[in-house]
Amino acid sequence: MHKNHHLSDLDDAKYAVVHDHPGGSRSLAKLVGMNSGTLSNKVNADVETHHLTVDEAVAIQHATNDRRIIEIEARILGGCFVRLDDFTFVSDVELLDKYAELHAAIGKTSQSIRLALEDNKITGNELKEIRLNMNDSIKVLMELYHRLFEISDVKAR
Repeated sequence: MHKNHHLSDLDDAKYAVVHDHPGGSRSLAKLVGMNSGTLSNKVNADVETHHLTVDEAVAIQHATNDRRIIEIEARILGGCFVRLDDFTFVSDVELLDKYAELHAAIGKTSQSIRLALEDNKITGNELKEIRLNMNDSIKVLMELYHRLFEISDVKAR
């Protein structure tokens, strides 16, 4: 049975997050309280008897600080993952800097679209660059929102 391309990407992400970690599955398994062989089997798409649970995937991404699994999941579901830092203490300068960063990101996105359309066709590489630039713009926009949220008196999301 042929797997859906998106699910193959997700399988690849799970495998890569575990095996790209320094020390590989053996080192990571200790951090997340699993047997290294079991962890390796759970991220091996060819092993049909073992599957990574959502809780395990979250624990692995926390331990590795690698968000490729959730990024692929979000893309499959038609969205994008935005990692947000702690913005509890925000200065006026930081807000202005984030606002300027937002406009720079939007400018970069606009430029990539303009360049892609110059020849009236968009290649796969151009589309990938546009998507990456758009994701960066969305991330900066959400960071700005969360910075504003932290200084608001609303505290309701």
